[in-house]
Amino acid sequence: MPFLLLGFAALVILVLVSRAFARMKTAEAARWSRILLGLAAAIFGGLLTLRGLAILGAPLATFGIGLMAVGAGFRPKPSRDAPSSSPPSQTISREEALDILGLTGAPTKAEVRTAYRNLMKRVHPDSGGTDGLSRRLTEARDVLLKD
Repeated sequence: MPFLLLGFAALVILVLVSRAFARMKTAEAARWSRILLGLAAAIFGGLLTLRGLAILGAPLATFGIGLMAVGAGFRPKPSRDAPSSSPPSQTISREEALDILGLTGAPTKAEVRTAYRNLMKRVHPDSGGTDGLSRRLTEARDVLLKD
């Protein structure tokens, strides 16, 4: 009988949560899913640990706590010893800037902007490129437009 009541309560909670998720934006629903799944994993892991199955329960509870933290938006702070993700900018020469943008001679400002735009479409981080490549292109453009 208690399992029947527990199952019915879980079904009611599932229906209420699914209705709430249906009204949320995708990112918000994903965030709340992480929090709720993390809470369930932490509770289940804690119960397993209390029942004597700590070898299974403790890692599950730890995973659940971590999942809740990610859902709540916590991120680890970068170490002071770790190198910075953006190294200081080094000034490049005009010839190197021309080479990076694939230009020759004395290009006009419009040619520099067009070459920059075309290359940036391919190397932008949102298009599968890297921050370093896009930073390098921007630096080359700035050097050539400064003249």
